[in-house]
Amino acid sequence: MGNCTKCHALGKEVSNDKCLECHTELHARVTAGRGFHAKLTGRQCVECHNEHHGRGFTLVRFDQKKFNHDETGYVLTGKHRPLECDRCHTQNRITAKDVRANKGLLDAHTYMGLPTDCKGCHGDQHRGQLSQQCETCHTAEGWKPASRFVHDKAKYRLTGKHVQVECGRCHRPMPNDVKTVKYAGIEFDRCSACHTDPHRGRFQKACESCHATSGWEIGVTKNFDHASTKFPLRGRHAGMRCEQCHLPVRAADGRLRQNFGVMNFQKCSDCHADAHRGEFAQMKEKSSCESCHSEDGWTQNRFVHAAARYPLRGKHEKVECGKCHGAVTVNAQGKRVPPDCRVKRFSACMDCHEDAHSGQFRGRKDGGACESCHSVEGFLPAAYSSGDHNASKFPLSGGHEAVPCASCHPAEAVRGRSTRQFAWISGARCETCHRDPHGGQFAHKRYSGCESCHNPRGWNSLAFNHDETNFVLKGKHLKVPCVDCHKPVIQAGAEKIRQYAGTPVRCVDCHPQIETPSAGARRL
Repeated sequence: MGNCTKCHALGKEVSNDKCLECHTELHARVTAGRGFHAKLTGRQCVECHNEHHGRGFTLVRFDQKKFNHDETGYVLTGKHRPLECDRCHTQNRITAKDVRANKGLLDAHTYMGLPTDCKGCHGDQHRGQLSQQCETCHTAEGWKPASRFVHDKAKYRLTGKHVQVECGRCHRPMPNDVKTVKYAGIEFDRCSACHTDPHRGRFQKACESCHATSGWEIGVTKNFDHASTKFPLRGRHAGMRCEQCHLPVRAADGRLRQNFGVMNFQKCSDCHADAHRGEFAQMKEKSSCESCHSEDGWTQNRFVHAAARYPLRGKHEKVECGKCHGAVTVNAQGKRVPPDCRVKRFSACMDCHEDAHSGQFRGRKDGGACESCHSVEGFLPAAYSSGDHNASKFPLSGGHEAVPCASCHPAEAVRGRSTRQFAWISGARCETCHRDPHGGQFAHKRYSGCESCHNPRGWNSLAFNHDETNFVLKGKHLKVPCVDCHKPVIQAGAEKIRQYAGTPVRCVDCHPQIETPSAGARRL
């Protein structure tokens, strides 16, 4: 009895609390909301782990191939996803102290207790040289390349031709551990730490006094540091060849020499032609190139459209510049010509957008202005409300209020394109949308239309006065259902239509039993 009550409460079923009294490691994780079992709220342990099937029965069973690892709280991504479970879930990788202390769990090949940090399974491949946050540089897509690593964030920023150098040229194996690459502690404060002195000590100045990372021959002239001038080279300028700016000039001896004398550089136009062809000459705040561009590159745009006469909002914010201002072209000389960035027309939506309604709303007071119903947040949903519809020629009431717009406003071909119809040419009549279920029986002049008997509240909401017909209802006829007298008849197309016009009005037409059964009998 004592063994039974370890799992069973007297007079009750097995409870999760009883299970977790023994499975303390699991209890701690469920309480903390960690792991797979913590997600199974409202479930009973016995639903998956059923006892009393013999000692050889396997209590823990699941299909590894169908198991959703995301429910454990550790989502498998990249190269982790196709791995077999046993590649990670091994005893030697379990780090949780409570799990390691339970030999029974270890022998049962538990799945608990694994670490979630990279080094828990992979170890520190850099042997303490770098941060322990592996995901700073690496991803689960693969160890190499370290796609998240940006050398600009290191103590030594790569510039010029250093950017193209393979990592292994500078980061070699450690002397006492050839399997580990050396990343920390590399000298970089002077060029000679990596490069041999080709001048064999003839120059006492530092290499960078004459050379730059853009190239040995291309760098700068002898004993010249461009950063010491009034025009330090930055961005794309740092990668320029000297002769691209310092054009050759004819010297006094008749020889061509590079011009390293004083040059104009106060304005971008001193060296660069106006790529915009004077488009911004009248805009004082945008007249200088650096108002929009930087030395990092022509396409590194600083232009803020919010400062323009047409600030971009909603979906316009994500539209590429070329969609409105045209694309970059190449002229006959092979030079790239930027798009026309001058002020465009923008007073109305249709300055840029085609009228999606094909002119159906031009007759309105606002001339069919798009912003009356739409916004820059998106074409749909429209801001046209039921209140707006009630102000139109066809106010919505009754059952019409719940009808989807597309049911009454279908898409039709207009000038070769599908356009939803909103302006009704034929007017707002019932038969415009609804088929006549009476087959024209009420087409005579006495009735002005469907609304003579029906209303928008519903088809069965009738306002029909039978006294206006050729057969006035009296006596018991007042309580007879309509369908008892008006039967369905077969008309053209084998369609059943209930007969109203031409319904017999004689008593014998509906009550055949009142006819004289034999000659001389009394008529009722």
